[in-house]
Amino acid sequence: MKLVHALASGVAALGLLAGAQGVAQAEEVHSVPSCVEADWTLLLGVHVTITNNCSTTQQVNVRYSFNGAPYVPDKCHTIAPGATVTTSEAVWKANRFEGLVPC
Repeated sequence: MKLVHALASGVAALGLLAGAQGVAQAEEVHSVPSCVEADWTLLLGVHVTITNNCSTTQQVNVRYSFNGAPYVPDKCHTIAPGATVTTSEAVWKANRFEGLVPC
């Protein structure tokens, strides 16, 4: 009985490990290309300027944090090649720019 329990625990652990690796790989696949750049300032809100230096249109969202807690608003920015967009969030929703995410 102990052998069956040990084998079941080992299989469960392998399943959790495989699931965690799948999540990490999925996040890597769905990242914003490095040709999309962002600059930000904190002035009565977090203002982010996103520039698409890619040769294709990109769809991105901004990942912020508020006092360490992640915050991603429901905003998707479609940016043509060579274009720039500016977006912002109020300081009571976000106080730090964390990065860009695909949408």
